[in-house]
Amino acid sequence: MHIDDEKIIEMLFDRDEQALKIADKKYGPLCRRVAYNIIKNHEEVEGCVNNSLFQLWNAIPPARPKSLKAYICGIVRNVAVKICREQARYNENQTNFSELIELFSGGEKIEEQLDSKILGGYINEFLSSIDKTNRKIFVMRYYYNLPTKNIASVLNINDTTVRTKLFRTREELKIFLINKGYRL
Repeated sequence: MHIDDEKIIEMLFDRDEQALKIADKKYGPLCRRVAYNIIKNHEEVEGCVNNSLFQLWNAIPPARPKSLKAYICGIVRNVAVKICREQARYNENQTNFSELIELFSGGEKIEEQLDSKILGGYINEFLSSIDKTNRKIFVMRYYYNLPTKNIASVLNINDTTVRTKLFRTREELKIFLINKGYRL
């Protein structure tokens, strides 16, 4: 039985706990991949996903996301990054997050949260202005936290090409943000 995202969101608004089970069944494997790509520890992935589902429950309502998939993946990513920070586990495999960690980390203060929302809007605007391949590479690297070798394999291009495109895209993003008046 397939239940669309809008129905799951409505179930969450109705405080129907079945919504969490359905969301986990539908997006659990993706959430576990996202969490593992950041945490690199199978034992902690389950706790991360469970914590993320709890946060989803607490966020909806009042939030009404346009894309449940993107929303839940964002929650998982944030929970996984928090786990890594708390355990000081950044290693060579997570260096890609250090490239953009300030762009994706939400602050505790209201000013930082507002600033993060504005920045997120700018990043979305930037991503919609670049070509499809560079956008895919950027999202695969910084949203799904995939290694450049995996991105190269998925897109059937050279790993060096992926790294070069990421570097150039980051430079373009930096210029874009400066032109928008964002302080880096």
